[in-house]
Amino acid sequence: MFDYITCELPMPDGRELVKDSFQTKSLYCTSDDFTITAQGRLIHHVCRYDPDEDTEILPGIRIPQYRRVPVEDIDMDYHGDIEIHGATRDDGYFRYAVRFTHGTVEWIRPFDELPLPHRTWLVEKGW
Repeated sequence: MFDYITCELPMPDGRELVKDSFQTKSLYCTSDDFTITAQGRLIHHVCRYDPDEDTEILPGIRIPQYRRVPVEDIDMDYHGDIEIHGATRDDGYFRYAVRFTHGTVEWIRPFDELPLPHRTWLVEKGW
């Protein structure tokens, strides 16, 4: 599982990414939605799931459906690094590391440009 991230900040390498295409395994891994705002804050869009009408996939076989209901937006005041993955406009794939210091983005870097110990640490953490 992973979480979805919208990033309102430009990427440091000028790469054109597909809007809202980022995913991360650095946070909760529960398909939650997050935004890195233009001010560099990490916002968690908390929601709950209410039952909706079941979907019939075959005669007599129904699958329960749920509707996302927004609850609140929480500024995570995040301190640490996360790895995000995104799709490029030319059907490519790219990874970035984002460092938050005391709740605000300090930098965003292409993952492959990080020093080897940093990349290794993120990979060993399962991110």
